[in-house]
Amino acid sequence: MKVSEFSKRLGISTSKVRYYDRIGLISGEREKNNYRYFSNLDALNIYHAQMLRSFDMSIEESLYAQNQDLSTINNWFELRKIELEKLIRQQELKLFRLNEMQEFFSLINNNTQEIINYTVDNSYNVFNFGNTVNLSKDNIETVKILQEAMPYSYISIKITKESILSNTENLNVLIGLGILERNKNKLNLNLPKTIPPTKGGTKLHILLETENPFNLTKSDIKPLLDKLESSNQYIDGDLIGRVYISYMKYNKFVHGIGLGYLPDDIR
Repeated sequence: MKVSEFSKRLGISTSKVRYYDRIGLISGEREKNNYRYFSNLDALNIYHAQMLRSFDMSIEESLYAQNQDLSTINNWFELRKIELEKLIRQQELKLFRLNEMQEFFSLINNNTQEIINYTVDNSYNVFNFGNTVNLSKDNIETVKILQEAMPYSYISIKITKESILSNTENLNVLIGLGILERNKNKLNLNLPKTIPPTKGGTKLHILLETENPFNLTKSDIKPLLDKLESSNQYIDGDLIGRVYISYMKYNKFVHGIGLGYLPDDIR
């Protein structure tokens, strides 16, 4: 049949039919009247190519597949399946991170500077900005891995135990990147063995909003310190958490932060 009728029956444009003919996917025959005519078999070949294309096979690969045996085509499908499974895992993690962010939005709206119990997974963190930061080769490698893993990684924050216990009001605040252990495992990230895990569990959590996290003082975390003291516990480790999101509030650009401490009876 002529190209116009052929394309109409296929449900595609005449230009696409001519393209398929030109690259050799189909073999239209030119008659004496100079029109090209296409067969039912040509239609089947086009539908087969479109089916392969729907699995993200390129048109060149679908053309190549016409000359391959079943085993070769099955190997291509197996590779594509592995790629798709990886993509699905990544998208599931991304959805989890979106839900996690929205959970924080709800918490920060209702619990600023209040102490809440918040359960977190084990994590891996590297702090590369702030005072007293000396980066090793493994630290630098980890930062690169975690930076490329966003949004599955996150901005981490730490207040050192030493600064909390010091006699000064100022705190030593460090910023870096982190990732939950379960996300690290799902992404098959290989971090250097020298990067220690941060123990998870149900932590005492304080939520803060600040224009400059590096200027946090003991007054900012006083509710957390008071909560520990009321239960006869005292700081015996760093405060570690996240900088969740930054936004405008009362005409000021602030950073929403969650800082957690694992009580002694859990650690």
